[in-house]
Amino acid sequence: MTVCNSGNAKLDAAVESWLKHDKNPTTRQEVLDDIANSRWEKLEGCMLQRQKFGTAGLRGRMAAGYNCMNDVVVLQTAQGLLSYLQKVCHQSQLRNGVVVGYDGRHNSKRFAELTTKVFISASIPVHLFSKVCPTPFVSFATIMYGAGAGVMVTASHNPREDNGYKVYWGNGSQVIGPHDDNILDEIWQCLDIPEDHWNIEEIRSHELVKDCTEDVCNNYNKYIHDSLHEDVREMNKKTSVRSVYSAMHGVGYEYVLKAFQAAGLKEPLSVREQQDPNPDFPTVMFPNPEEKECLELSKKLAEDNNIKLILVNDPDADRLAVAEYDESKKCWKVFSGNEMGALLGCWLLEQHEKTSSDGDVYLLASFVSSKMLKAIVKGRGYFVETLTGFKWMGNTTLVLSQQDKQTLFAFEEAIGYMCGSRVPDKDGVSAAVQVASLASQLYSTGSSLTQQLQALYVRYGYHVSYNGYYICHDPAVIQKIFRRIRNYHGSGVYPKKVGSCEIVHLNDFTEGVKIPEKANGEAHLKVIGTGLDQEYRSGEMVSFRCSGGLGVTVRTSGTEPKLKYYTELVCTAHTEREQEEMRQKLEIMVKEFIEELLQPKENGLIE
Repeated sequence: MTVCNSGNAKLDAAVESWLKHDKNPTTRQEVLDDIANSRWEKLEGCMLQRQKFGTAGLRGRMAAGYNCMNDVVVLQTAQGLLSYLQKVCHQSQLRNGVVVGYDGRHNSKRFAELTTKVFISASIPVHLFSKVCPTPFVSFATIMYGAGAGVMVTASHNPREDNGYKVYWGNGSQVIGPHDDNILDEIWQCLDIPEDHWNIEEIRSHELVKDCTEDVCNNYNKYIHDSLHEDVREMNKKTSVRSVYSAMHGVGYEYVLKAFQAAGLKEPLSVREQQDPNPDFPTVMFPNPEEKECLELSKKLAEDNNIKLILVNDPDADRLAVAEYDESKKCWKVFSGNEMGALLGCWLLEQHEKTSSDGDVYLLASFVSSKMLKAIVKGRGYFVETLTGFKWMGNTTLVLSQQDKQTLFAFEEAIGYMCGSRVPDKDGVSAAVQVASLASQLYSTGSSLTQQLQALYVRYGYHVSYNGYYICHDPAVIQKIFRRIRNYHGSGVYPKKVGSCEIVHLNDFTEGVKIPEKANGEAHLKVIGTGLDQEYRSGEMVSFRCSGGLGVTVRTSGTEPKLKYYTELVCTAHTEREQEEMRQKLEIMVKEFIEELLQPKENGLIE
């Protein structure tokens, strides 16, 4: 037996335990090589910590170790999830089984089948997709089958080296506390891996494994059809608006085609180079449609075919990027998540008002997203903010539904949209359908998405955002930055002015401090389950509101070594010239604010 002699007893024990459990020859050899070459620092990084459920479940680099994604971590996580479900779920839910799906990344299918083996070994049925599927389909299927839980193996738009493990509770929403912490606690009790759990050779033919692909697709597309009013479907058929679509080397192409058909939309023109799942993402550095390079092939195809609407999913099809060709400027307008959130929120609210006078409807956004939707909703419904991450918006949607309250829409600034409550998570397939339907309506009247956005600015105020982040690998530096914020003018005294910006309200979520206690008498709608109604445990987050309409929020990422900042300026600016001046003004204000508050150079932050 190989002995690890690192000089660190805790590390030696963790490595020995790993070698005892790991039957995968690749990751096992990786650890043996690390021992042979005395890579103790590397082993400490991957062996002494276990991944926690962040804003998007487990996610990390595919490699050996408890802090990475690999067979051992997947099997132990599945075993912990199984054990927890057996303790807390009603037997009827367990009889309904669990849903398991996967994307097109390296090892995703294998991780899904290993998970399936754990559950059928306990005589629990599994609805397993027979091929890659969009992440929102697992949420949808979990509700559809009344399942105990759902598992989606995906790392969404992360680099090709990563994979992940997203867990949905029986209500179709991603797990939040206390379930996430309880599952992690249960994993620690389920570290031993039975020999049989490694055997997945005949998993597909097992009597407890059901291929759910066709059943879920048919029901999902019926949901898409029913989510659109008949007049919208008719307009979709009549206008036959053509769009360019890219699956970004992911899973979306086949599913978007069927959803467009259900909505009466014309089949989009596909970017062939990015159409099929490819875990190496050969045409892009990072498969994130927020990155400009990811839209270049789509733009070229659209220009070659005189098409002015571009829709791009990320690899697991839960997010959506949108671009439109502006004829007047002869260039592409790429919509931010905040801009599209306003357009889609207004569109869905208008569709609701066509058939119902019920103003008791809710529209949601994460706290760091634009406040423009709040202005649109005022007097027509209710606007609710949640913590960052769609698990909070999904959970809030379900809490509201238990009170017979309807959630029309939810969004986050990172191009994630929930168009209805049937999928209590972000859904890039239904979002693509709704954007294309909105475009059909606008194009039929000679308008456009860009012109509609300008009309909303005139009516509800110009809301302009400027967001960014710094990379910081040293937790001590992060602590230093936030300690300075909390003692800016002496012990316990927060900033009153940063640069030229006078601060009129501050909310330190981590410490539970608000200055002043009440924000200018503004009434806030209290909703349970948003994450903002409880103690903040997701790292650091401080929000500032300044005189002159500037809002700034600084927070640490829940999944990456990033220090993020989100800003928005709200003002009156009707003309494009006025808006450009405001954009430039915002950039100057933010640069001044962030440089003084975070001191990037002094703290060695990487931009």
